[in-house]
Amino acid sequence: MLKRIVFLLIIGIMAITACQAAPTEVVATEEMVTEMPTSAEPVLEIITEDGATTSFTMDDLKALPATTGQAGIKSSTGEITLPTQFTGVALKDLAATIDNFDESMGINVVAEDGYGITFSYEQTMNGAFISYDPGTGDELKNPVPLTAMLAYEVDGQPLDVEKDGNLRVVIVSDENKQVTDGHWSVKWVATLEIKNLGEDWSLQLEGAVNELMDRATFESGASPNCHGTSWTDEKAQEWIGIPLWLLVGRVDDDITHEGPAFNDELVKIGYTVDLVASDGYTVSFDADRINRNDDLIVAMTVNGNPLPDKYFPLRLVGPDLEKGDMVGAIEKIIVHIEPLPAEEAAVTEEVVATEEPAAEEAATGEAQFTLTGLVENALAFSEADLRVLEVVQITAEHPKKGPTDYDGVRLSTLLDMAKVSADAEKLVLTASDGYSSEVFLAEVLASPDCLLAFTDEEGLFSLVMPDLPSSVWVKGIVKIEVQ
Repeated sequence: MLKRIVFLLIIGIMAITACQAAPTEVVATEEMVTEMPTSAEPVLEIITEDGATTSFTMDDLKALPATTGQAGIKSSTGEITLPTQFTGVALKDLAATIDNFDESMGINVVAEDGYGITFSYEQTMNGAFISYDPGTGDELKNPVPLTAMLAYEVDGQPLDVEKDGNLRVVIVSDENKQVTDGHWSVKWVATLEIKNLGEDWSLQLEGAVNELMDRATFESGASPNCHGTSWTDEKAQEWIGIPLWLLVGRVDDDITHEGPAFNDELVKIGYTVDLVASDGYTVSFDADRINRNDDLIVAMTVNGNPLPDKYFPLRLVGPDLEKGDMVGAIEKIIVHIEPLPAEEAAVTEEVVATEEPAAEEAATGEAQFTLTGLVENALAFSEADLRVLEVVQITAEHPKKGPTDYDGVRLSTLLDMAKVSADAEKLVLTASDGYSSEVFLAEVLASPDCLLAFTDEEGLFSLVMPDLPSSVWVKGIVKIEVQ
């Protein structure tokens, strides 16, 4: 009898110890079995901007409208996890429980271990995500409607709590014909933070490959359990962001994230990296100084807040930098490495060549500019063709030259002629010398004076992009592809 009592006491002590463990310890320790919460235990907290907290039990969540759909993921290395059926609560239905959730707001989804990523209003309410073919991994040219949700069941059964937690984010559609980027699929979700997102932004990365990194992707990388790194300056201000060398590693070759993303062999050869501010101010570093240096940080917050206007959205900081090297308002990072050979270049040119005759009715001379991609009508124009259209004259603030007069055709006119797909998200801008940049379609449409401008040389055009970064004022523009 005494042995039985001692055994029960030991089991009781072990149970108490397990209950007191931190959530990250429960997840990380494979030997520990995490039990499903009782119906009365909260599994989710929603925290609004004023600090008010609302707790939800699993029963509370199941009392909300349920969403069922198919979700799979594409990892940063291209590995596909095929779609599976999930059931849960759509983020938009959770947003409906919050007063005054509008276009200026977003939801920061935070896991038990502190990892977090922010979903914009458009992503929350309208499923604005890029999706891919589960078979090929290629971006879908005709995407299906998507919904972001917190799942609590997979294939009709509760989630594996040790693997996924009580709740996880999935991006679902009605059929198993799409997958989305893996960084959106947050597991062990514990908290939703409602916050004002303020101004959105993106970071142009240029190197062997190019990437237009949006705020959510950068924010995900800067989270504590990803690549987030901090530095406290002499004024006791804490700056948080991503080491510069990791951003360089995304575009120094075709390995963008996992594995040997930062190419050590290229450092031995040598190259330079430019960080360019919105006003054109540039600082440069050689590869040796950047090489796996965690003290060069591209920061996005200071003391937990977005950067002030003079530095927004990003600033380079670190203990070994001179004040003049701490460039703020960073809009572009250029890694001076030869671009990789475009294996699909020949195929792309063939596609353009076959698409352009569809616009033959608009073209009367040799094509000097094309607009293709996610459009109903591919366009090809000579300067003579363009001058037949509505030509406007405007004065725009050039990022370096100041107020300048331009004449040309509005990009909105060309996009209307092309009949852009409702699923299009960005424009890839290519110059005659091979320079390429990207811009979000919504940003172009929000700036009505964006022009395909004529120049002093016939058949040579430039983009005039008021209120947009200098990187998209492309000289010698020959092609715009809608993606």
